[in-house]
Amino acid sequence: MIRSITLTMLLSVTFLLANGQDILVKKNGTTVEGKVIEVGIDRVSYKINSDESSANFVIRKSELSRIEFGNGQTVFLDERNLPKNKKAVTDQAASTFGRHLINFSPFKALDSGPGLGFSYEFLADKRGYFGVILPLSLVFPDRYDFSIDGNGDQKEMFYFSPGLKIYPFGQRKVTYAVGPTIFTGFGNGVRNNGSYDPNTGMYTSSGTETKIFRFGIIVNNYVNFQITPHFQIGLNGGLGSRYIDKETYNSFSSSNGGINITGEFNFNIGLRF
Repeated sequence: MIRSITLTMLLSVTFLLANGQDILVKKNGTTVEGKVIEVGIDRVSYKINSDESSANFVIRKSELSRIEFGNGQTVFLDERNLPKNKKAVTDQAASTFGRHLINFSPFKALDSGPGLGFSYEFLADKRGYFGVILPLSLVFPDRYDFSIDGNGDQKEMFYFSPGLKIYPFGQRKVTYAVGPTIFTGFGNGVRNNGSYDPNTGMYTSSGTETKIFRFGIIVNNYVNFQITPHFQIGLNGGLGSRYIDKETYNSFSSSNGGINITGEFNFNIGLRF
Protein backbone atom coordinates (compact mmCIF):
# COMPACT_ATOMS: atom_id res chain seq x y z
CA MET A 1 0.00 0.00 0.00
CA ILE A 2 2.75 2.46 0.97
CA ARG A 3 4.64 1.60 -2.21
CA SER A 4 1.51 2.29 -4.31
CA ILE A 5 0.88 5.64 -2.62
CA THR A 6 4.53 6.65 -3.07
CA LEU A 7 4.48 5.69 -6.75
CA THR A 8 1.28 7.66 -7.32
CA MET A 9 2.73 10.75 -5.67
CA LEU A 10 5.90 10.54 -7.75
CA LEU A 11 3.92 10.19 -10.96
CA SER A 12 1.73 13.15 -9.99
CA VAL A 13 4.73 15.34 -9.24
CA THR A 14 6.38 14.30 -12.51
CA PHE A 15 3.17 15.13 -14.41
CA LEU A 16 2.87 18.57 -12.83
CA LEU A 17 6.49 19.39 -13.50
CA ALA A 18 6.20 18.28 -17.09
CA ASN A 19 3.07 20.36 -17.65
CA GLY A 20 4.62 23.34 -15.90
CA GLN A 21 7.46 23.56 -18.42
CA ASP A 22 7.57 26.42 -20.90
CA ILE A 23 8.55 25.74 -24.50
CA LEU A 24 10.54 28.22 -26.57
CA VAL A 25 9.99 27.49 -30.27
CA LYS A 26 12.71 28.80 -32.58
CA LYS A 27 12.14 29.98 -36.14
CA ASN A 28 14.09 26.97 -37.44
CA GLY A 29 11.60 24.62 -35.73
CA THR A 30 13.78 23.47 -32.81
CA THR A 31 12.49 23.83 -29.26
CA VAL A 32 13.95 24.59 -25.86
CA GLU A 33 12.16 23.49 -22.69
CA GLY A 34 12.57 25.35 -19.44
CA LYS A 35 11.05 28.02 -17.25
CA VAL A 36 10.82 31.54 -18.68
CA ILE A 37 12.11 34.08 -16.17
CA GLU A 38 11.76 37.32 -18.15
CA VAL A 39 10.67 38.47 -21.60
CA GLY A 40 12.66 41.61 -22.31
CA ILE A 41 12.77 44.05 -25.20
CA ASP A 42 15.16 42.01 -27.32
CA ARG A 43 15.87 38.82 -25.36
CA VAL A 44 14.24 36.11 -23.25
CA SER A 45 15.74 34.74 -20.01
CA TYR A 46 14.96 31.20 -18.90
CA LYS A 47 16.10 28.30 -16.71
CA ILE A 48 16.43 24.75 -17.92
CA ASN A 49 14.97 23.36 -14.66
CA SER A 50 12.92 24.51 -11.69
CA ASP A 51 15.88 24.80 -9.29
CA GLU A 52 16.13 28.43 -8.17
CA SER A 53 19.92 28.19 -7.88
CA SER A 54 20.37 26.95 -11.45
CA ALA A 55 21.90 29.16 -14.10
CA ASN A 56 19.91 31.57 -16.26
CA PHE A 57 20.13 31.26 -20.03
CA VAL A 58 19.42 33.99 -22.57
CA ILE A 59 18.12 33.77 -26.14
CA ARG A 60 17.40 36.60 -28.58
CA LYS A 61 13.74 37.23 -29.36
CA SER A 62 14.64 37.54 -33.04
CA GLU A 63 15.51 33.83 -33.01
CA LEU A 64 12.13 32.79 -31.61
CA SER A 65 8.83 32.13 -33.34
CA ARG A 66 6.69 31.76 -30.21
CA ILE A 67 6.65 30.87 -26.53
CA GLU A 68 4.25 28.16 -25.29
CA PHE A 69 3.82 28.65 -21.55
CA GLY A 70 3.01 25.81 -19.21
CA ASN A 71 -0.36 27.35 -18.31
CA GLY A 72 -1.54 26.94 -21.92
CA GLN A 73 -0.92 30.52 -23.08
CA THR A 74 0.95 31.04 -26.35
CA VAL A 75 2.74 34.28 -27.25
CA PHE A 76 3.67 34.74 -30.91
CA LEU A 77 6.85 36.72 -31.52
CA ASP A 78 6.79 36.34 -35.32
CA GLU A 79 3.56 37.61 -36.92
CA ARG A 80 4.09 35.33 -39.94
CA ASN A 81 3.36 32.34 -37.72
CA LEU A 82 0.07 33.65 -36.37
CA PRO A 83 -2.96 31.44 -37.02
CA LYS A 84 -5.01 32.75 -39.94
CA ASN A 85 -7.97 33.82 -37.84
CA LYS A 86 -5.78 35.70 -35.33
CA LYS A 87 -3.79 37.32 -38.11
CA ALA A 88 -6.99 38.54 -39.75
CA VAL A 89 -8.09 40.16 -36.51
CA THR A 90 -4.66 41.73 -36.07
CA ASP A 91 -4.62 43.06 -39.62
CA GLN A 92 -8.13 44.42 -39.24
CA ALA A 93 -7.35 46.12 -35.93
CA ALA A 94 -4.14 47.57 -37.35
CA SER A 95 -5.87 49.07 -40.39
CA THR A 96 -6.45 52.79 -40.03
CA PHE A 97 -9.54 54.75 -40.95
CA GLY A 98 -9.98 58.49 -41.27
CA ARG A 99 -11.01 60.47 -38.21
CA HIS A 100 -13.50 62.69 -40.07
CA LEU A 101 -16.94 61.43 -41.17
CA ILE A 102 -19.49 63.36 -43.24
CA ASN A 103 -22.90 61.72 -43.70
CA PHE A 104 -26.03 62.50 -45.68
CA SER A 105 -29.34 61.04 -44.53
CA PRO A 106 -31.81 60.69 -47.40
CA PHE A 107 -34.33 59.28 -44.93
CA LYS A 108 -34.76 60.27 -41.33
CA ALA A 109 -37.78 59.82 -39.08
CA LEU A 110 -38.43 61.76 -35.89
CA ASP A 111 -41.54 61.93 -33.75
CA SER A 112 -42.52 65.16 -35.56
CA GLY A 113 -42.37 63.49 -38.98
CA PRO A 114 -40.05 62.28 -41.78
CA GLY A 115 -37.17 64.33 -43.13
CA LEU A 116 -33.54 64.34 -44.15
CA GLY A 117 -30.27 65.34 -42.51
CA PHE A 118 -26.55 66.00 -42.61
CA SER A 119 -23.95 65.25 -39.96
CA TYR A 120 -20.25 65.74 -39.28
CA GLU A 121 -18.34 63.52 -36.88
CA PHE A 122 -14.82 63.82 -35.53
CA LEU A 123 -13.02 61.03 -33.66
CA ALA A 124 -11.56 62.71 -30.60
CA ASP A 125 -8.83 60.14 -29.85
CA LYS A 126 -6.33 58.39 -32.11
CA ARG A 127 -7.56 54.91 -31.18
CA GLY A 128 -11.11 55.81 -32.22
CA TYR A 129 -13.04 55.05 -29.05
CA PHE A 130 -14.72 58.46 -28.71
CA GLY A 131 -16.38 60.67 -31.30
CA VAL A 132 -18.21 64.01 -31.36
CA ILE A 133 -21.13 64.21 -33.79
CA LEU A 134 -22.93 67.34 -35.06
CA PRO A 135 -26.17 66.44 -36.89
CA LEU A 136 -28.55 68.90 -38.58
CA SER A 137 -32.04 67.68 -39.54
CA LEU A 138 -34.95 69.03 -41.56
CA VAL A 139 -38.43 67.65 -40.98
CA PHE A 140 -40.77 68.02 -43.94
CA PRO A 141 -44.01 69.94 -43.40
CA ASP A 142 -46.85 67.62 -42.50
CA ARG A 143 -50.59 68.16 -42.52
CA TYR A 144 -53.49 66.50 -40.77
CA ASP A 145 -57.03 67.41 -41.77
CA PHE A 146 -60.14 66.28 -39.98
CA SER A 147 -63.23 66.01 -42.10
CA ILE A 148 -65.63 67.07 -39.34
CA ASP A 149 -64.38 70.53 -38.42
CA GLY A 150 -61.41 71.16 -40.71
CA ASN A 151 -58.88 71.35 -37.89
CA GLY A 152 -55.29 70.53 -38.81
CA ASP A 153 -51.65 71.47 -38.33
CA GLN A 154 -48.77 72.04 -40.74
CA LYS A 155 -45.23 72.11 -39.29
CA GLU A 156 -41.71 72.54 -40.58
CA MET A 157 -38.91 71.78 -38.09
CA PHE A 158 -35.12 72.15 -37.95
CA TYR A 159 -33.12 70.17 -35.39
CA PHE A 160 -29.55 70.64 -34.22
CA SER A 161 -28.40 67.65 -32.12
CA PRO A 162 -24.76 67.66 -30.93
CA GLY A 163 -23.76 64.45 -29.23
CA LEU A 164 -21.09 62.04 -28.01
CA LYS A 165 -20.43 58.60 -29.51
CA ILE A 166 -18.66 55.85 -27.58
CA TYR A 167 -17.14 52.96 -29.58
CA PRO A 168 -16.60 50.12 -27.05
CA PHE A 169 -14.78 47.96 -29.64
CA GLY A 170 -12.89 50.71 -31.46
CA GLN A 171 -12.89 51.18 -35.22
CA ARG A 172 -13.55 48.18 -37.44
CA LYS A 173 -15.18 47.44 -40.77
CA VAL A 174 -18.43 47.04 -38.85
CA THR A 175 -18.54 49.32 -35.82
CA TYR A 176 -21.02 49.82 -33.01
CA ALA A 177 -21.41 52.98 -30.98
CA VAL A 178 -23.75 54.35 -28.36
CA GLY A 179 -24.14 57.81 -26.92
CA PRO A 180 -26.41 60.73 -25.99
CA THR A 181 -27.43 63.65 -28.20
CA ILE A 182 -28.93 66.91 -26.97
CA PHE A 183 -31.44 68.11 -29.53
CA THR A 184 -32.81 71.60 -30.00
CA GLY A 185 -35.69 72.05 -32.42
CA PHE A 186 -36.99 75.23 -34.03
CA GLY A 187 -39.90 75.48 -36.39
CA ASN A 188 -42.80 77.31 -37.90
CA GLY A 189 -46.29 76.00 -38.29
CA VAL A 190 -49.77 76.84 -39.32
CA ARG A 191 -52.60 75.96 -36.98
CA ASN A 192 -55.76 75.51 -39.03
CA ASN A 193 -58.94 76.10 -37.07
CA GLY A 194 -62.38 75.29 -38.39
CA SER A 195 -65.72 76.64 -37.22
CA TYR A 196 -69.32 75.92 -38.09
CA ASP A 197 -71.60 78.74 -39.27
CA PRO A 198 -75.21 77.82 -38.36
CA ASN A 199 -76.58 80.53 -40.68
CA THR A 200 -75.00 79.02 -43.79
CA GLY A 201 -74.67 75.47 -42.55
CA MET A 202 -71.03 75.40 -43.70
CA TYR A 203 -67.59 75.08 -42.09
CA THR A 204 -65.07 77.88 -42.43
CA SER A 205 -61.37 77.59 -41.67
CA SER A 206 -58.61 80.04 -40.76
CA GLY A 207 -54.87 79.62 -40.38
CA THR A 208 -52.73 80.93 -37.52
CA GLU A 209 -48.94 81.05 -37.74
CA THR A 210 -47.11 79.42 -34.84
CA LYS A 211 -43.56 79.26 -33.50
CA ILE A 212 -42.33 75.91 -32.17
CA PHE A 213 -39.45 75.16 -29.81
CA ARG A 214 -38.35 71.76 -28.52
CA PHE A 215 -35.51 70.62 -26.31
CA GLY A 216 -34.55 67.16 -25.04
CA ILE A 217 -32.10 64.26 -24.96
CA ILE A 218 -31.99 61.05 -27.01
CA VAL A 219 -29.69 58.06 -26.43
CA ASN A 220 -28.79 56.59 -29.81
CA ASN A 221 -27.37 53.25 -30.93
CA TYR A 222 -25.26 53.36 -34.10
CA VAL A 223 -24.08 50.68 -36.54
CA ASN A 224 -21.63 51.70 -39.27
CA PHE A 225 -20.53 49.58 -42.26
CA GLN A 226 -17.20 50.64 -43.77
CA ILE A 227 -17.64 49.49 -47.39
CA THR A 228 -14.29 51.00 -48.48
CA PRO A 229 -11.76 53.10 -46.53
CA HIS A 230 -13.62 56.23 -47.70
CA PHE A 231 -17.24 55.10 -48.26
CA GLN A 232 -19.68 54.01 -45.57
CA ILE A 233 -23.33 53.41 -44.80
CA GLY A 234 -24.92 53.52 -41.38
CA LEU A 235 -28.04 53.14 -39.28
CA ASN A 236 -29.00 54.58 -35.95
CA GLY A 237 -32.05 54.62 -33.73
CA GLY A 238 -32.76 55.90 -30.28
CA LEU A 239 -35.24 56.92 -27.62
CA GLY A 240 -35.29 59.84 -25.25
CA SER A 241 -37.37 62.58 -23.69
CA ARG A 242 -38.57 66.05 -24.62
CA TYR A 243 -38.25 68.33 -21.62
CA ILE A 244 -39.53 71.44 -23.43
CA ASP A 245 -42.21 71.31 -26.11
CA LYS A 246 -43.69 74.78 -26.61
CA GLU A 247 -45.84 76.32 -29.32
CA THR A 248 -46.58 80.06 -29.54
CA TYR A 249 -49.37 81.65 -31.58
CA ASN A 250 -51.34 84.93 -31.27
CA SER A 251 -49.12 85.89 -28.30
CA PHE A 252 -50.31 82.77 -26.52
CA SER A 253 -47.99 79.92 -25.55
CA SER A 254 -48.95 76.35 -24.93
CA SER A 255 -46.75 73.46 -23.93
CA ASN A 256 -47.06 69.77 -23.34
CA GLY A 257 -46.45 69.42 -19.66
CA GLY A 258 -44.17 66.85 -18.10
CA ILE A 259 -41.66 64.62 -19.86
CA ASN A 260 -42.68 63.36 -23.30
CA ILE A 261 -41.16 60.31 -24.96
CA THR A 262 -39.44 60.99 -28.28
CA GLY A 263 -37.31 59.03 -30.72
CA GLU A 264 -35.61 58.91 -34.08
CA PHE A 265 -34.49 56.52 -36.80
CA ASN A 266 -31.88 57.36 -39.42
CA PHE A 267 -30.26 55.84 -42.52
CA ASN A 268 -27.16 57.54 -43.90
CA ILE A 269 -24.44 57.28 -46.50
CA GLY A 270 -21.19 59.20 -46.35
CA LEU A 271 -17.50 59.79 -46.77
CA ARG A 272 -14.61 59.23 -44.40
CA PHE A 273 -11.22 60.90 -44.56
